[in-house]
Amino acid sequence: MLTLTKVKLPDCIEVDGKFFFIKTDFRDWLNFSRIVNTKGAVIDDIDYIYIDEVPPAAYKKKAFQKLLEFFQPKSELPRKTPGAETGKVLDYEIDADLIYAAFMEQYRINLLETDEKGHAVQMHWHIFLTLLTGLHNTKLNEVMSWRGWTGNSKTPEGKIMQKLKNAWELPAENQAQIDKDLEAFNALFSK
Repeated sequence: MLTLTKVKLPDCIEVDGKFFFIKTDFRDWLNFSRIVNTKGAVIDDIDYIYIDEVPPAAYKKKAFQKLLEFFQPKSELPRKTPGAETGKVLDYEIDADLIYAAFMEQYRINLLETDEKGHAVQMHWHIFLTLLTGLHNTKLNEVMSWRGWTGNSKTPEGKIMQKLKNAWELPAENQAQIDKDLEAFNALFSK
């Protein structure tokens, strides 16, 4: 994800040799996540992410793929292991207070901090993701662990874990509706 040998973090995407500068603050990318996961979203809803120039219609599909790569940068570790999928354990909106508390507790970073003029203090999306990944021993980590738990619910300890999992489980997503919405979203690119 991060490359410590580079002086600067990415601030643009490249599409067919043309560069498009993008906003990099974590708040913009949390909003991007919300929009992309919103029923009825259209490709133009994410145009706010571009700084100077929005890609023309001919570039939108490729540009969207590059934005997704920026949003979810590839990482060598941890490796995906067969059967290790546990479902969604984090939701940026639902878990906002846990994320805020974890950053404050672990790093003493106030994600809502403003400067003397009242402007939000900026944090690059990739820095945010790196710090989020590095969290340990916080309530957020506990909750994510409970959500991902897949043990035996018949043991006394398992019964407790199952109760915690049920209490903290994210709202079920209707996979059929998600697939339909994703298909409609992708259809916007084929025009």
